Amino acid sequence: MEASAQQGPQIVGGAVTIRPDRWWLVALLGLLSIVVGILALAYPGITLLALGLFFGINLLFAGILWVMVGVDEDSGAGGRALRLIVGFLAILAGMVCLVRPGASLLALLIVVAFWFVMVGVADLARAFSEPRHRALSAILGLIGVAAGVIIVANPDIGLETLALLAGIAFIVRGTVELIAGFALRSLR
Repeated sequence: MEASAQQGPQIVGGAVTIRPDRWWLVALLGLLSIVVGILALAYPGITLLALGLFFGINLLFAGILWVMVGVDEDSGAGGRALRLIVGFLAILAGMVCLVRPGASLLALLIVVAFWFVMVGVADLARAFSEPRHRALSAILGLIGVAAGVIIVANPDIGLETLALLAGIAFIVRGTVELIAGFALRSLR
């Protein structure tokens, strides 16, 4: 057990942090994503105002966690910069959703698609740069990029379809993050 602790944590892909003592950050982010996904699926006819607030709160918390970890952890210049960029962009997207939740559907679609693509690209970059758990990072990246591209490709998409796509994407991503969080906890 001590030999594996000296080699460092084994969970890398898809997690906001790689420090086992911060497993709860990953689990919290995963749980929050699952809750937002379930709400989006349970209430597909929800108003744009409420949907914008749900996404805004989730993006704001996710961004804050990414920035906190990017500032605090030393994962190399590239990893730190990537976490900070994704974190600041998620905070910005979350604030846009919170300040203008009643804005047009197109604006919400662009914000949500932008966030999915950015997180997906970050996960794909991690899959190429880190040797461990590449498949997990690649799957998360492909899910994020695909969700963003689908949303942007069809701007006439209805609110119910947006809620369905976003809900599924948030639940899948949240489940993977929750599993990664508890895997980090076991490494502690």
